[in-house]
Amino acid sequence: MENKFERFTIFGNISDKEKRSKIANDTYNKLVKNDFNPLALNSVETENFNCAIDQITSNNTLKELCDNDSILSEKITQEILDFINDTKFEMQKAENPIGEEFITCLNFKNTSISNYTESWSTVKECILKNSVFNHSEIQFYERELKKLISPGQANEDVEFKFDALKENLIEKWSAKLELKQASWELKIIDEQRKIFCEELYKRIEELKKLREALQPFTNELGRLWDMSKGHWQKANFDILKKYAELLQRDQSVQELAEMLGRMRQAEKEFEEELFASIQLKPEWKVEHASKADLIGIHESDDLSSLLPSEVALLADNNLQSLFYKKFVEKKLQTFEYQAKVLSYSEEEFLDKRQKEKEEAKGPFIICVDTSGSMHGTPETVAKMLCFAILKLAIRENRKCYLISFSTGIQTINLTDLNNSLDKIIEFLSMSFHGGTDASPAMNEALRMLSTEDYKKADVIMASDFVMAGLTENVKNQILLAKENKTKFHSLVIGNSQNKQVIEEFDNNWVYDSNNPYCVLTLVKNIGGI
Repeated sequence: MENKFERFTIFGNISDKEKRSKIANDTYNKLVKNDFNPLALNSVETENFNCAIDQITSNNTLKELCDNDSILSEKITQEILDFINDTKFEMQKAENPIGEEFITCLNFKNTSISNYTESWSTVKECILKNSVFNHSEIQFYERELKKLISPGQANEDVEFKFDALKENLIEKWSAKLELKQASWELKIIDEQRKIFCEELYKRIEELKKLREALQPFTNELGRLWDMSKGHWQKANFDILKKYAELLQRDQSVQELAEMLGRMRQAEKEFEEELFASIQLKPEWKVEHASKADLIGIHESDDLSSLLPSEVALLADNNLQSLFYKKFVEKKLQTFEYQAKVLSYSEEEFLDKRQKEKEEAKGPFIICVDTSGSMHGTPETVAKMLCFAILKLAIRENRKCYLISFSTGIQTINLTDLNNSLDKIIEFLSMSFHGGTDASPAMNEALRMLSTEDYKKADVIMASDFVMAGLTENVKNQILLAKENKTKFHSLVIGNSQNKQVIEEFDNNWVYDSNNPYCVLTLVKNIGGI
């Protein structure tokens, strides 16, 4: 968990690294697991913030949205940790109300009995000024300290009693200073908490509305949380609900989108990788010192293996010198023994194998005819198809690029919800008008096919195809794209299409408004593709 909040754990400006890590992890667990027991850390500094964290996370809407949502819980935890750092920074900038008292208390702690009289007046003035003790308490300490320095006191007892009384005063004074410091910090924390909560809870409520509005698209609250900072409130989400309802009623378009999604799975790619392999190789090793098998006679100095004829040399005094000479020269006739032991040696070698690369599902490029001839039912059907494919793309984390065309083109990166939501709603809300020229749209689609993000995309065109033919240059580029395994699909809306244009597509579906089951029937007929 520490890696999630490493910035705060390592660089946070309160307490130590261990306590910061615990604050981060406990805050996250409170959100994601709905564990709303109070935090507990044995530190005055962190305890002050623990109280604020408990209050911040007590919001019911916050609990509801964060429950078991790890991404959203992580994002909000990070914002709470930023609040802690920012608040601590505000404290460091502010003038500490106990600064003067703390220095006076510290100086008095180092006061000896010899200079007590001159320092006591400063201490008394500071105590009275800041209402640290009441008058009776001040009088008590003043009286007892005077007694100790009055004439007639035994010298050996005076210093000991003075130090004990001084320590008692400083201990009580320090405790009161700690309370005053904590109260001051809590006041700042509470002020900053109110400001932070006002903004946080506002965004939480907006996030809840945003989730309801974008329910047709996504339930990923972590992604929507970043959007809640923007100006999405101005967007007309009613149009999203409208197309969600239309799609619910006309399942054929939804099924067509699902079919396109299944057809356009990214192709599996393989890459070659080297790997080391260890092989155990059996072999017989000779142990010459072992006497398992007699294999012959040889010359050596091994006295334990002497032939009897060599031993006989030692029995003759005249031949003993010959024996010693042969021994020194290792030329004594001896039996030769040998044993073989089976052992294994490791042999490493490199080999190659094919490894399947993990690939995301293929992206979509959608071309939608927004000319005047599409006004009415064709316009609605085309928008429904875009809406259905967008749902699919976001659900499966696939890239999706929209090209709307009439006499010119407009483009939207549909899966970048943060930056394109307004444009998506604007597209769904617009009225179709103008002439029809599909070549610029197809040129843009072909251009996108050459980019890294969309090189494995398939192209889908929704139109009534009441248009002039494509240019020869566009046709040639389509052929090249097909060789690169790109598929071109068309949704023909109506029955007045230019057949020369739709012949350029690999798959054609027809939506006849007079036969609402037409698309559904065609989808079922090609289910084996």
